[in-house]
Amino acid sequence: MYFVIFGSDKPDTGQERQEALDGVVSYLSERPGHPDVTHHCGGPTLDEGGRINGTLSIIEAPSLDAARAFLADHPLQKMGLLVEVSIRQLDWKTGCPG
Repeated sequence: MYFVIFGSDKPDTGQERQEALDGVVSYLSERPGHPDVTHHCGGPTLDEGGRINGTLSIIEAPSLDAARAFLADHPLQKMGLLVEVSIRQLDWKTGCPG
């Protein structure tokens, strides 16, 4: 099953977010504790001025619970830098891997 994770950054957390970047990249690449989850693509979302204001990821997971567990361990979530987060199942039609 594919899922889209969308999160909005807390205001005025740009410095903390920048400091977390290496940990986020490592987490999404290695997925520690979540071998059943695959991160297919994603990146930061931007405001009109080009400043980071959130995050978006497309993952593959066996269930919504597995996707929620993956999000719970995400460095930005653990650091409390995301104020709004949603996970939705995706019926991926175009550009889908495999």
